[in-house]
Amino acid sequence: MKQSLQTKLFVSFMLVVALILAGFAVGASALVRQYFFTAKQQELVGKGHGMALLMDEFFAGKISSTELVELVDRIDGFLDARIWAVDGSGKLIVMSSPRTGVRAGGGNNGPGRGPGTGQNQLNQGAGAGQGQGRDRVRSSTAVRNLLQDLAPVFRGEVLTRTFFHPYYEEEMMIVAVPVINATGTTNGAIILNAPVQGLNSFLTRIYLAIGLTGLLALGLTLFIVRRLSLGIVRPLRAMEETAASMAEGRYDKRVDIASHDEIGQLGESLNTLAQALSGFVARTEQIEKLRRDFVANVSHELRTPLTVIRGYTEALMDGTVTDPEQTERFNRLIVSETERLERLITDLLDLSRLQAEQYAMEVEMIPLEEIIDSVVGMLRVKANAKEVALTWRHEGIIPPISGNGDRLIQLMLILLDNALKYTPSGGSVSVGLENLDGQTVVTIADTGAGIPEEDLPFIWERFYKVDKAHTRDNQGTGLGLAIAREIIERHGAKIAVNSGEGQGTTFVLIFPIVSIKV
Repeated sequence: MKQSLQTKLFVSFMLVVALILAGFAVGASALVRQYFFTAKQQELVGKGHGMALLMDEFFAGKISSTELVELVDRIDGFLDARIWAVDGSGKLIVMSSPRTGVRAGGGNNGPGRGPGTGQNQLNQGAGAGQGQGRDRVRSSTAVRNLLQDLAPVFRGEVLTRTFFHPYYEEEMMIVAVPVINATGTTNGAIILNAPVQGLNSFLTRIYLAIGLTGLLALGLTLFIVRRLSLGIVRPLRAMEETAASMAEGRYDKRVDIASHDEIGQLGESLNTLAQALSGFVARTEQIEKLRRDFVANVSHELRTPLTVIRGYTEALMDGTVTDPEQTERFNRLIVSETERLERLITDLLDLSRLQAEQYAMEVEMIPLEEIIDSVVGMLRVKANAKEVALTWRHEGIIPPISGNGDRLIQLMLILLDNALKYTPSGGSVSVGLENLDGQTVVTIADTGAGIPEEDLPFIWERFYKVDKAHTRDNQGTGLGLAIAREIIERHGAKIAVNSGEGQGTTFVLIFPIVSIKV
């Protein structure tokens, strides 16, 4: 069965967190238990050493048996530990009792009372003076067995153990401390028996608190992991939908970017890719359309003059036309169409040469005002014949530019000839040359019909004509502006076009400040 990425992430995160919390709970519980047990042992060892000093004074006769019993019972209540004192032979001297209301001293001292009657009774196995709770044979046997296990203490070692106590019949922590006199001899031992039931109850509450904290942490983790997995999976699903749309050829779908992390960057990259592909596809479709138009235009441009030439030639050859004037007119038309074909082929070869990367132009420092003045002079007759005012001006000192003189003349001829071609009689064409911020700027403006806004991006393409009808009155090949663009790029210049239907057209040509390598 297929599992979603969200499920995998959720289960994986929760499993890891659960294992970490479980490990933490077990480790923390073990550390807490060890800490409290160690602290209790250290406390009992310290108190045991203190009581060993008291026992040493008792053995030296500085403390009476009554005082010893009182001290043992008092410390018992303070430590919550049953205190036993034995001599060097392992015989029990005194045993504390946690019961209240028992007065030390006297013949009936209660369980474990000091030297005298009580001591003897304990050594005999808890006799009549020990009270009914300790009047069992098993008690004396358990005590003897326990004392036998404490042999290392009588060699001067401190012994700590936790086990089920055979006398008290519950789990106890045992700390046995030797009583060493001034000469280094072990006279006896102090045995402290601390029940661990209370400590276990306290630790149980701690374990419960740790468990509850762990459950709360697990619940919080559940919420966070769910939000996190959704935060990861949701944008991935959006990216999947966007990628699927792109695979189907639809590039308008975008991913909503809600974060700036790696996933957000991936979504942004996918959006950029979709936009780039959209532009690429649009550009490809545009290029394909231009290619089809190019083929159609070339076919049209070639077929029309060839058809005219063939028709007129056949008419002359088969004798259909015999009138001298008509024959001369046919010959002139044949020459005109031949020249048209020649211009088309020349322009195609010229454009191909300019577009070839290996083609290099010879460059030199060219005074641009002389180039413009020469071109304006060439076209003045054409302008006058069409009754179009052709003017030009330049302001200030214009520094020479680095370029090819022939190509610059060709560029100005193309731009000015187009301006004159599309400017009706009574209109005007003006040329301006100036230096702005170190850049040489040429402005060519006409008052012609203008270029529709939707045609502006395509006027630099080969064979593209604003006149979609391709009338015979338009003698251009449709390659002029394509050639002009190549010349402009070869000179490192830039050109901008401002135009609109019925508003005329303005070309602004900007040459770079520094000389260029062409």
